[in-house]
Amino acid sequence: MEYMNRRHRLCITSTIVESHPKALVVFRGLEESLKAASEIGYDGIELALYHKGNVDAKALRVLAGRYNMAIPVISTGQMYTMGKVSFTHPDRGVRERAVEDFEGIIEIAAELGADVNVSRVRGSLDPDDSYEEGLEKLTQCLDRVCAKARAYGLAILLEQMNRYETNYLFSCAEVGDYIRKIGIPNLKIHADLFHMNIEDVDLPKTLKEYADVLGYIHFADSNRLAPGKGNIDFASILQSLDSIKYPGWIGVEILPKPSPCVAARESLEYLRALEGELPRDRSGEHEKYASGDNSAGSP
Repeated sequence: MEYMNRRHRLCITSTIVESHPKALVVFRGLEESLKAASEIGYDGIELALYHKGNVDAKALRVLAGRYNMAIPVISTGQMYTMGKVSFTHPDRGVRERAVEDFEGIIEIAAELGADVNVSRVRGSLDPDDSYEEGLEKLTQCLDRVCAKARAYGLAILLEQMNRYETNYLFSCAEVGDYIRKIGIPNLKIHADLFHMNIEDVDLPKTLKEYADVLGYIHFADSNRLAPGKGNIDFASILQSLDSIKYPGWIGVEILPKPSPCVAARESLEYLRALEGELPRDRSGEHEKYASGDNSAGSP
């Protein structure tokens, strides 16, 4: 049997030192994160921020270049935990502040060429609202931040969240159907295998079915540990991404156990080993990967 080495672009979740102590990241500190991820062999870091004042974007771009690292995605979950704002908050003023703060992060992302995710900042639906009313609050906010991001050629990545963390849009399929329905061109799915393992029935099939709106994906095993430490079939996931010719990044979002460096290294080594064992795609569409050219722009 022939095999191929399709090298997906991998980044690892990181944040600034001042972030929430329970933030789900592997590395902390800007230079510390870039240095550690680079030495282990990652292509970039996913950077968690909660306000544009967290970083100097131009200085960060220079720092990332020093380590030859990309920052393809900025995550914003801490806008909810640190900034106390959300897109579905019952108070219009809080929703307005959420949009304004998010737009500030888009400005940081524009300097870095990064897409921006919407995770916990989407909030939960107000029990006093109908489901449709709650979704409309979300849609109004997303329409504004997507317009801002579109001006910079960036995508907004709406992350699915399981039923134990929010009260709506649980599965990858639900998020995909919502995105297709509202039709904002630069709004994409941020799929997360940990959440998908709880909410979606067939993970590889779902990724294929929503390939047209898939913008980013988090890898973690069923127990939130490094891939290979739980029961998710990562070989099938990678084959599914290969079949849809997924051009985007894969972010490793795991618990930093037994230690950040060990968890990061085990994840990368496991996934790179799987890539070397995938059956070759004979369509000819992936020749650029064999040549080492795995570039792709934002959705």
